[in-house]
Amino acid sequence: MNVFTGIMLVFAAIGLIDKIFSLRWGLTESFDKGLHTMGTMVIPIVGVCTVGAEFIGRHGEAFQTLSSVMPFDSTLIVGALLAPDVGGYFVAEALTDSPELLIMNGVVVGTLLGQAVCFQLPVFLSTLDRKNYRVVLKGFLVGMTMIPVGMLAAEAILRMDIVLFLRQFIPVLVICLLIALGLYRIPDRMVKGSLVIGRIIQMATNIMFFIAVLGIFVPALRYVSIDAVSQAVMIVFKSAIIIAGSLVMSELVMKFFRKQLEEIAGRLGTNGISVICILMNCATSLAILPLFDRMDEKGKQLNSAFSISGSYVLGGSMAFVSAVSSGYVVTVFIISKLVSGLLSMFIMHRIGGKND
Repeated sequence: MNVFTGIMLVFAAIGLIDKIFSLRWGLTESFDKGLHTMGTMVIPIVGVCTVGAEFIGRHGEAFQTLSSVMPFDSTLIVGALLAPDVGGYFVAEALTDSPELLIMNGVVVGTLLGQAVCFQLPVFLSTLDRKNYRVVLKGFLVGMTMIPVGMLAAEAILRMDIVLFLRQFIPVLVICLLIALGLYRIPDRMVKGSLVIGRIIQMATNIMFFIAVLGIFVPALRYVSIDAVSQAVMIVFKSAIIIAGSLVMSELVMKFFRKQLEEIAGRLGTNGISVICILMNCATSLAILPLFDRMDEKGKQLNSAFSISGSYVLGGSMAFVSAVSSGYVVTVFIISKLVSGLLSMFIMHRIGGKND
């Protein structure tokens, strides 16, 4: 067990104690919300971890041939489209024997760019009112341009071969700049495109989950082993417990440090709810969506910019990486996300003006 997992387990235990003994600490709801994430995680993780990984394993030679003709490793495509906890990690793991490429593309690129493409863009833009699109896209534009900086932070720790790293870095730099340009020049088309990508990914993960479940109840149609499904379910369970701990921790911070959060809000030129949402963003960006209209414009910009890279740094993504990797990988993950997310927020603060 790594130190980050241990800390989250302590907070999860505090939430569970509040629930068991009805102590009215106000932590039961946060603990329950964490456990409820099992329902949303089980389909993508079980589907891709089992059926997706098995499919790639059976067609490994074809993927290796594809990788040999590209200027970058095939795992980069996976990382650019899928977050680690929606199957990107397992697909990348099946495609490469290199620990460095698995960390850089399956974890770092996946949690920075893949998360933005398959989750942040489609979820935010399909949930929020269109009146917020302008301010949200402004934050997203800044957030996208800072993703390569997160990769550089990860490289400073990993110290990959420089040529190998540049083969992964340059395509991501180009992709992020193109997405940022698209959000600036053709925002409506980019919104529609992100929603389409999100629906395609959702449909694919649902189909893979169906195949995995079908094999459990109809052995003659089994595509993956029961052991593979059991391992995937265990990852979902571990991740949900850690998410519960992170939500309890966030709730305690908001209870005991509200005054300090208000002071930070004053320095940033925004309102208190915006700073609280930044903290919540670290656990899950979904939590800030119902509060979006309570933020002022500056707060909306800051949260949108931070959410591209920084969201889930102490939530679902961190829980998943902790469940499948070592403490070293978790450290790389956290540093790359915080560097990119905080820098995005800093630049947004400098160029955004005061509640324009």
